[in-house]
Amino acid sequence: MITSKQNQYIKLIKVLRTKKGRNEQKKLIIEGKKTILDCIKMGVEFDYILYDNSAKDFVDTLNMNAFEISSELLQELSSHITPQGVIAVVKQPNFVTDKPQSNFLVLDGLQDSGNIGTILRTALATGFKRVIMIDCVDIFSEKVVNSSMTAIFNLNLQKCKRNEFISYIKEWNYPLYVADLDGENALHLTGKCGIIGLVIGNEGNGVSEEIKNVATKSITLPMDSSIESLNASIAAGILMYIINFNLKGE
Repeated sequence: MITSKQNQYIKLIKVLRTKKGRNEQKKLIIEGKKTILDCIKMGVEFDYILYDNSAKDFVDTLNMNAFEISSELLQELSSHITPQGVIAVVKQPNFVTDKPQSNFLVLDGLQDSGNIGTILRTALATGFKRVIMIDCVDIFSEKVVNSSMTAIFNLNLQKCKRNEFISYIKEWNYPLYVADLDGENALHLTGKCGIIGLVIGNEGNGVSEEIKNVATKSITLPMDSSIESLNASIAAGILMYIINFNLKGE
């Protein structure tokens, strides 16, 4: 049983708590029995698992590289208020750069980890299989990974700079809709379209002017006059469903 905080596996967990550590190691942390089982089913590459006595029977069924640690140490390592007795280190998903083959979502400067995780889950549910991140919070932070509920491993993720994305969208020649308070009523969107891109902007400032300038259309959701704007994840979810069902008939 591992009890020392200086153990190499314990120290790596602490390194992976930082953005720099995740970038250098190309690994991330996942927690919880269901999350681990889901990741195994998806073929996620595991480095190792740490567990305490409460999760021994569970880990024994996995045939994984696993090490028992004290409950006190696991409690200290866990980011959950009520740990499930098991933490794993896994390989990060690879970023992609090829032309999207499905609807795609662009996150332009989002900084709230919980918002991004929720958006990723909805993107997967609505067929927006490519998610492009421009100057966003770290996609592999534990808060994003946890709130995405493993969706992060099922999506095609891409990171780029704003000018790079502008070059991509011109090359791809796909329609690009941006969420904007002054846009057209999204509920009125009709017709049949192929692949479409949707841009969700920063929680406070919205979509950048550079991206607006290359957009095909600006769209918005009707709201009561007493409400200034919707939460980014709520707006993204509604707009993705509208595009998927109203414009693709799915």
